[in-house]
Amino acid sequence: MMILRLFILLPVLVVALFLYGAIVNIGYIEENRCRMTYMFEHPQYTRLPVQGNERFPKYGLYAYSEGFITQRVQQRVFTGAPVLFVPGSGGSYKQVRSLASVALRKGIDNNWQAHLDYFSVDLNEELSGVYGGFLQDQTEFLELCIQEIARLYGSRGRSIRMFIIGHSVGGKLAQAVVAQAGTRANIDRYVAGIVTISAPVDKPVALLDHYHHNFYDRIEQAWRANRSVAGESKPSTPKSSLDGILFVTIGGGIRDMIVHDGLTSSRYADLHAMTHNIPNVWLSVDHLCAMWCLQFVLVMNRFLFSMVVPQGRGSFGFVEGKQAKLDNAIRFLSQPFASSLDDDDDDDDDVRNTVTSRRQERHIQHHPEQEDWIEDIRRSFTERHRAGLERTRVQMIRIVPDKAFHRFLRVEVINSEQSNWLSGCPAVEVYGNSRMCQRAVSLANYTLPVPSSKFDRFGALVDLHELKRFNPSWTHVLVKIPRTVKPVQFSVDIFNPDERVMNLTMPYWFDYRTHTILQDASPDDSYYRINIRGMKHTYQTIAFDLTAIACGGVKGTVVVKVHVPWANGYDRYAFHEELNQTTVYIYPPIEKPPEGEEEEQEVPIQLDVHLTPGCKYRIRYAQSFRVSIARIVQQHLVLLPAHCIALLLLAFKEQLSQTTPDDPAFVVGKLRSSLTKPGPLVVLLAATSLIAKFLTLFKSIPRVEMLATPLVVTILVHLASLGVLVISTLGLWGSIAFCANFAHKIILRLIALPIPVMSSTFLSCIHKFPLAIAVLLIAIALTACGGVSMLCAAAVYFVLLSKAYEDYLENFVFHTARKIAARLFGAREQNERDGPRKRRNRRRPANETGDELMVINFHLPLFFLVIMLALLNVPSVITWAKNYNYANTLQPDPSLVPALIVLVCLAVLWQLNTPRNVYGYELLAALLVIVAFVSVLYCQVHVYRLNYSIGLVFLAITVHQIIAPKRRDAEMEMDTEEKEQGELEQQESEEKEEK
Repeated sequence: MMILRLFILLPVLVVALFLYGAIVNIGYIEENRCRMTYMFEHPQYTRLPVQGNERFPKYGLYAYSEGFITQRVQQRVFTGAPVLFVPGSGGSYKQVRSLASVALRKGIDNNWQAHLDYFSVDLNEELSGVYGGFLQDQTEFLELCIQEIARLYGSRGRSIRMFIIGHSVGGKLAQAVVAQAGTRANIDRYVAGIVTISAPVDKPVALLDHYHHNFYDRIEQAWRANRSVAGESKPSTPKSSLDGILFVTIGGGIRDMIVHDGLTSSRYADLHAMTHNIPNVWLSVDHLCAMWCLQFVLVMNRFLFSMVVPQGRGSFGFVEGKQAKLDNAIRFLSQPFASSLDDDDDDDDDVRNTVTSRRQERHIQHHPEQEDWIEDIRRSFTERHRAGLERTRVQMIRIVPDKAFHRFLRVEVINSEQSNWLSGCPAVEVYGNSRMCQRAVSLANYTLPVPSSKFDRFGALVDLHELKRFNPSWTHVLVKIPRTVKPVQFSVDIFNPDERVMNLTMPYWFDYRTHTILQDASPDDSYYRINIRGMKHTYQTIAFDLTAIACGGVKGTVVVKVHVPWANGYDRYAFHEELNQTTVYIYPPIEKPPEGEEEEQEVPIQLDVHLTPGCKYRIRYAQSFRVSIARIVQQHLVLLPAHCIALLLLAFKEQLSQTTPDDPAFVVGKLRSSLTKPGPLVVLLAATSLIAKFLTLFKSIPRVEMLATPLVVTILVHLASLGVLVISTLGLWGSIAFCANFAHKIILRLIALPIPVMSSTFLSCIHKFPLAIAVLLIAIALTACGGVSMLCAAAVYFVLLSKAYEDYLENFVFHTARKIAARLFGAREQNERDGPRKRRNRRRPANETGDELMVINFHLPLFFLVIMLALLNVPSVITWAKNYNYANTLQPDPSLVPALIVLVCLAVLWQLNTPRNVYGYELLAALLVIVAFVSVLYCQVHVYRLNYSIGLVFLAITVHQIIAPKRRDAEMEMDTEEKEQGELEQQESEEKEEK
């Protein structure tokens, strides 16, 4: 009994954990540090006529403007480089405001010499992310918009090429419009590049209808045929090739709880970037914040303006050549990883860096009469000049070969106004009392920007021994800081890599202890490398706690860069300024691929930790339970519907298996008791993976969904699904028992007719004529939307169940009162005479009220399946409601076919006296087991397939109730015995009369 109670409590506890994870996802992982974008004048959106728009009256094309620029737009005068914005699911065309306003101000500041023309598409704020029936219409309208924008530029419209910025599903629409160029008007020749922002590119968030599946599949086939993958060259005709289009994907990071990190990249992308790794952004942004975050908006416009070139008199466009665009994308949107401290990687990285440096061969000319050349023999030091520098300073750092503690140099400068601030040279010349060199070779390829919201901050990590090996004549590395009035700071840290590299292993899933890996670090230590091994799943999270123990009057600033070797483009910066205690969460953005796993295990996740010079730090770490749960909820919540339906079907099977074939009467078990049995859960956990691997051996069988879901996550998803069903069952019983009258009043309000008596009559018709109600629901499905009819069917089903429960209570009270009366007034003889007559009306002689309760137990799982079907098609209902002004019937309707199947079956089940006392429940139970496993194997990602699984279950139950042969039950046997007994009594009475 204790184990059973624990098994009931555990799923409920997991549901509570999932709710906690959802709350953490909403805003308790990382604060929103984006600055708001403001307009200087009132924004204007001018609607532009589009040829062919009569096919899509609810869509539109707009041009953005402010102030006096509005007059130019209204006169259709466009001379800038065109940029087309495509909103996402439920998004508005007005979301272009932040991007367009900043670009317009930049164009005005340039005296309109270089500017951008922003256009935006109005897609009626349709929920394309959850309803895919309009995706093709939106793609075709987007194609018309591109052609219309080209016509706006007059004679140069034939050669004009635009950038398309797509947010969320809008990014997929941008990818789709060029994918169908081979069959239409060669739209790809008008598109210079595509930038997707927080878009599910290669995989959708959830496949809630088959239109989504077909849409993604069609785009994948077109891009696979006309686009190279991961930089590989692929023979293709120039006319149909998509290789000439720059394709950039950008993700929002951990704050985006709608489209998580792993969905934002594409194998066809030329560049993938995350906002927390884009220079001068350095922040994770949520799904909507990406469109107004000032830091990101500024960088995006800088990137676009960097490609603007003159095209004729007073006209501008984007530069030709994909490589030129890609170079600018790398410059503004990418942040390469610093050279490695690992011995195995030193040679490759530094050879590449040295070759790059020699290929560029950029020399720096020095003027010693205007500079102060200073050499400091200290290995680690920091200098601050709060009032600036009156003369240019050249800090000389000696290269000491063959000494381990002089191998690596970490140097950082703040507010240096020169890009080539780091260089190397042989300092063999003498000026005054110091050595110097007239010319030095730039080491700019080693320098990287370091996140900071207040200063221009740059850093470099240099292997001095390798630098000496490839440049034997060099004696010094130079840090040049020009004269300035701004506060300047630079720090130098020379160290042995063995002293600054710390290795740790990911704790087990049950280990949440806190570990200290660095205690009282030296104040001169400004850099550490931490390698984490054993972290390969996306839910695994480590929380690093960096505490400044003593800072000598300055506020601590910590910058952590996370590099995941198998996730290209997912490097992440986390920085916290003026905080003496910082917590940084480390997690893999995507699952570690299974290919070459043994080799991949040698490459850990790498953390570069940049500390504030002059502060003593303590670094501790522990596995983060709350962020792990939050990431599980974010990435695996979509798996719950399939597991809920599978467990419900297995519990229904247990209900139907209470009776053996030899029993004269059929008995239905209780749903709650069936759900709390651990058998179905264990069977589903153990057998699903084995069956999936077995089915992959047969090519004729459809391919199952092979998900790389860890076992711990699978168990949690199973338990959460079970907890949802247990809580829903208890809640439904409570609603039927205590809220039936209240529900009747609500339904009366919903069906309020002019005459109150008619409403009550309609409600009574639900009880007496359920077949007529089912026909009405079918009419609603055909004339409105299948999802609406299923919501109404769920309400009707609840009324029927509540009526059955009322009948059960009436019979229970009546029989209980008769028993009490019989005991009080001694009516035993009358009970004995009436006993055979009472038993004739009972199916189960052992239970006087068994029939009504058995009806409820049988229909309860069916009611849950109806609710599941209604919830799965809520997006169709919302879409139907939003488009009711354009059409009374939803077209296309992915919920129509499964809704019709279920409603026809309900019409039969409601009209018949179900469950019938027939044979064949064993076959029906076996079918439920098969459908349960199919739901887990084929419907976790393709959620829309659950509609047909539910329809199949209803169809099988209905056919079984109609054609299955009837059992020879106890009532028939008792009638036969009574008849024989009556004949004997009659013969005895006749014999007595003759005597």
